[in-house]
Formats: sequence, C-alpha cells, structure tokens
Amino acid sequence: MPFLRNSWYVVGWGETLTRGPTRIKVLGETVALYRMQSGEAVALGDRCPHRSASLGDGKVIDDALQCPYHGLRFDASGTCVHNPHGNGAIPPRARVKKYPLVERHHALWIWMGEPHRAEPNLIPDFSIYDGATLVSSRGYLRVQANYELINDNLLDLSHAAFLHPFLTNEGYASRSRTDVKQEGSTVWSYLWNDNEALTPLFRLVWDGKGEVCDMRAHMRWNAPSSLLLDVGVTDTGSPPEAGPALPSAHLLTPETETSTHYFWMVGRNRRRDDAELGKMIHAGIERAFVTEDEPMITRIAENMDGAEFWSLRPTILPGDSAALKARRVLSDLIAGETAQQVSQAG
Repeated sequence: MPFLRNSWYVVGWGETLTRGPTRIKVLGETVALYRMQSGEAVALGDRCPHRSASLGDGKVIDDALQCPYHGLRFDASGTCVHNPHGNGAIPPRARVKKYPLVERHHALWIWMGEPHRAEPNLIPDFSIYDGATLVSSRGYLRVQANYELINDNLLDLSHAAFLHPFLTNEGYASRSRTDVKQEGSTVWSYLWNDNEALTPLFRLVWDGKGEVCDMRAHMRWNAPSSLLLDVGVTDTGSPPEAGPALPSAHLLTPETETSTHYFWMVGRNRRRDDAELGKMIHAGIERAFVTEDEPMITRIAENMDGAEFWSLRPTILPGDSAALKARRVLSDLIAGETAQQVSQAG
C-alpha cells in the first residue's frame, strides 16, 4: 500500500537538531535537516543534483548546506547559491527539493506531499506537553516493521496485561472496561480498570489515599500515525484530573514499507522537579518499548513475511476494534489521495 503523503510526520526532536546537518529517510525519501543562525529548522532533499552525494553529510556555511563532495551550496529554499568551480556560474538544474517543516510540541514535523497543502493547523494537538503542568522526556527507536503494525499494537490496549508487567497487574485484562469512538479520521481507544491495585509504574507517582485506585488508558489516534496515550490513576470515584498522570506520545514515521521511526515522549504531573524519578520513569517506558513491544512487533512482521494484513484472515478479538477502524480510515485516505493524483495526472 502506498503512503499517505499529504500529512505531517515527525522527523526528530527539536532539542537534538543543531547547526550541523543530519539525514533521515521518510516514506522512502532521504531528507537533510539543519538549523539556520536564526534557529529556524530547514528540511531539504538529501541528494545533491551533481553526483548524488548526501547533503546531510556536509556542513552549513552561512545558512546554506554545503555538499561534502564538490562544495556546491544550497540555501533554505533548495536553490544553489554557491559554485566553487570555474567562473562560479550556477548550473541551471542545481537545486534540491524543499520540504515544509514546522517545529511544534518539541517535535519537527515534515510535510511530504504537495507543499501548498501543508497547513500547520493540521498538525495533531500535543499541546499538553507545552505547558508547565507536565515535565517530559523524549526518546527514539527504529523498528524493523511496517508502521501499521505499530499502530495496531498501540491501539490494542489489552496487550499490556500480557506483555508489560511493569505497567499492569495479573488478571488486568479480565477486569477492564473498554470502548471505541471515531470522529472523522480520528479514533479513540478507551480502557478503564476500577478498584484496581496500584501497578509498579504508578507506585512511583502515587499520592492517593490507599493501595486501590481507578485506572485509565485512553489512546487517541490521528491519521496516519500520531498517537497520544492519556494514562493515569485516581482515588476510587475521583475525577481523572485529580490524580497522577503519565501521558505518552507515540509518533510513527514510515522509513520504508518495512521499517519505521518511532519517536516517543512521556510526561508526568507529579514530582516534576525530581530528576531521578524522571530517569526511572523514562527508563521503564523505554525498556517496555525496546525489550517487549519492539521484539514482538518485529517477530509479527517476520511471521507475516510480506503478506497483506487482510489476506491472512486474522482472528478478531474485542481489543482489535480501534486498530481495525484506524486501518480502514487510513486505507480510505490513501485511496482518496491516490485517486486525486490519477485525476490530476490525466
């Protein structure tokens, strides 16, 4: 299946991008990223039009990206502005693609489709991480699997009871209440556990009255692959905003059909000045991704061996409802975009 191109994808955390360029492959295209002196982030096509060297392996000179092979320089618009050879004339085809890039919610969002359609207000809302009520940390891993398999995993909240002992208790799944909602191209997956014993993770931030709490895990999916998990605990019967929360963002960017960039962020609204606690929570979440989710997803991809999801006629469980809705939404969006491209070409 082709990718949805007219959409925003994350290509990095703003705090890690410096003047020195870097490169990343997105939807099969390699992009060079760097910062100008003003602090503005820039995304250009990585392949130099001269001999196909990688501009992301070069350096930034006066806000222009210099090719490491022959020294051609390209400004933030992708135009060649310096040729150190001969009389310095700029070759007429010496330019690279410029991608719309927006820095928001700690992340760098790139638009891989038609530039005139790149509206920043289409970036999913992760503003919860922008205010003072949360402190957060960020991570990254590369998963050797198609991004839709990771969407499936994240929207299926029931798997945590079996794969993540740090996050749940024995028998957690049998005591859960669930619901699914869809509005347009957004899907929510809801899970509640009432009168649940505190889990190891939430013992780290619990400030309630006893050892029993109401737990929630509510996942929001924005097409094609940006997810926000609202997870928290409260004293039994108390409103969600009254208790500790550890919301996490899961921002998936397809690298290729069989590999995915997984950018993640976790926040907390308790003990925000406790740096050691932050390290413990970050390490626990990272361990869950790296040693539990990622091996499972890559093994699933290996077992599917390139087969199309529906062709395998998968058994469907109640916890799959949200993921299946998301798959259908994404398939419809891609089909609509493909049809429009064919119409324009004709």
